Amino acid sequence: MSLPRAQIVVLISHLQRPNQQSRLAQVVEGLMGDYADETNIKVLDTSVDEALQVACELERRGEVDVFVCAGATAAYLRKHLTRPVLSMRISGADLLHALEQARSHSSQVALLSYNRTNVELQAMAALFTVQIHQAAYTTLEEARQAVEKMASLGCRSIIGSSTVLEIAEQAGLHGVLSLSAETVRKALEEALGILHSQRIEIAKRQHLNGVLQHIPAGVAAVDNQGIVQSLNPALALLLDLPVSAALGRPLQELCPALDLEQALRDGIGEENQVMRLGTHQVVSNLLPILENGQRTGMVLVCQDTTAVQRADQRIRSSRRPGAFAAKYRLEQISGNSLANRELLHLAERYALTNSTILITGESGTGKELLAQGIHNTSHRPHGPFVAINCAAFPESLLESELFGYEEGAFSGSRKGGKPGLFEVAHRGTLFLDEIGDMPVSLQTRLLRVLQEREVLRLGGTEPISIDVRVIAATHQDLRGAIEAGRFRTDLYYRLNILRLQTLPLRERPEDIALIARGIVQSLLVSGQPRGAGALPPALLPYLMAYAWPGNVRELENIVERAVLSAKELTQHGEIDEQRLARLLPELFEQRKDPSAMPPAPTQNLRTLSKTVQLNHVRQTLDDCQGNLDEAARRLGISRTTLWRRLRNERS
Repeated sequence: MSLPRAQIVVLISHLQRPNQQSRLAQVVEGLMGDYADETNIKVLDTSVDEALQVACELERRGEVDVFVCAGATAAYLRKHLTRPVLSMRISGADLLHALEQARSHSSQVALLSYNRTNVELQAMAALFTVQIHQAAYTTLEEARQAVEKMASLGCRSIIGSSTVLEIAEQAGLHGVLSLSAETVRKALEEALGILHSQRIEIAKRQHLNGVLQHIPAGVAAVDNQGIVQSLNPALALLLDLPVSAALGRPLQELCPALDLEQALRDGIGEENQVMRLGTHQVVSNLLPILENGQRTGMVLVCQDTTAVQRADQRIRSSRRPGAFAAKYRLEQISGNSLANRELLHLAERYALTNSTILITGESGTGKELLAQGIHNTSHRPHGPFVAINCAAFPESLLESELFGYEEGAFSGSRKGGKPGLFEVAHRGTLFLDEIGDMPVSLQTRLLRVLQEREVLRLGGTEPISIDVRVIAATHQDLRGAIEAGRFRTDLYYRLNILRLQTLPLRERPEDIALIARGIVQSLLVSGQPRGAGALPPALLPYLMAYAWPGNVRELENIVERAVLSAKELTQHGEIDEQRLARLLPELFEQRKDPSAMPPAPTQNLRTLSKTVQLNHVRQTLDDCQGNLDEAARRLGISRTTLWRRLRNERS
């Protein structure tokens, strides 16, 4: 887009508009031809009273880019106009030339200047053959009084601006123009420089505006005073006003919820702020604009929260199977205990099949790590590993997440539909964590998928074949859930093809030291926490004596705290128990009595005959001194199931 031809207006004010072209106007006109290729120059003679009105009208019609005026007129107009106003400043050469003309008419010469006298000329007055008198003025009346005073001193030649010349000539004196053609040329050159800079800025702004027009986010740029310099249609739409109505206004007025004043003071914007903008709720980012290391303003970027939510949904729904990956391998699962080695050996054997696996065990015992290790050891390591927590979703969302939906299946469904996680996990592994919390209504659909190896989307009519290996996990007693009617028997047997039982830490205390050292190593390798030491060896007996109800997850938390305060915990190589109790109170709340700890069970309650089961339950309850919670834990069943079995025995 080409820019219009720049326009310079030389405005010369007089006491009254002259009937013919003034001497200064003639000087300017004589130079205009030198700049005809670069810009349009217009010279206007006007009266002092009309100067501001004429200038404002030129601005209103867009017929001027820069004004050039004599000193007094320039100072006056600069206060009222928005366009740049340049002053034609008298040089030393101008004065010498003017003095040469003035002394031919009088030995007494007066120099009238706007605002202040010429100090340099006063210092050199003794060098001239004429006597020079100086006076300064700021108003037209002061100029008249100065001319009258100079005439009374015998000055017959007056040097000054066009206005001063007119006053002098009305008083019958000889007037000499203080401005030369060279001074006018310098003023025009300066005006061209300003125009060139303006045109560069205008070109930049037009390019920026062209870019902003096509950005869907709302964008506004402000200067260091917070005044809007640029604003795109998207933001104007959010503000519910035209672009022209926002330009030149303080952004704080348009966005009252924005703390722009604080940002301008600190030079630091605010990111991802949620605020109201008119009738819209938006996410905004306010950032500084830096040019050559200097802040020249701020830029505001706003997005309607509904657009952000739609984008988030599109990102989530467009994730490819390759984005779902298992990070852990079986060999990364720490533990040298016999029970852990047997578990990993069994998991490695199961990994080489395509059968469904059910992993049971307490929370924090690494069921998902085990599932990831099985996936990476299987014939599907390059396929997706998709994990979903069945307890984390309400029933309606869990159904659409697992099975997907077709376009129009329900209100708010995405255009084109959405594949479910069974489809996403095609040729890979689907890990169903906390399967015991899956609603009964969805268990029927899951059973069919496991049986038929095909999935039907919500609202769909054609089943989609899938090749998925399913690994389920739960910390619940599924048999107890079956008895309570919360879990389907047929689904249980479909899941319980291959069974793995993770062991709690209290049943494999020999692994605690190894796992703790692995946690310390991973903390130090990752650089966090900074300045941490190693785990004090004297702390290990305390770790071994703890019951670990939170298992490995709890061990990770405690080890990180201990590593952060390793130096404070030890005195001369021994643990300071008072500090340890303050830092790790858990180790003193559930300490186990090693002599009272039963040996790890070699057989599961469910593998025993009914008669033997009842005897085993009674013996375990006696060992626990009637504590139902402890007995249920040792038996590997829920407290409700234990209570039910005891009740049935008595009846």
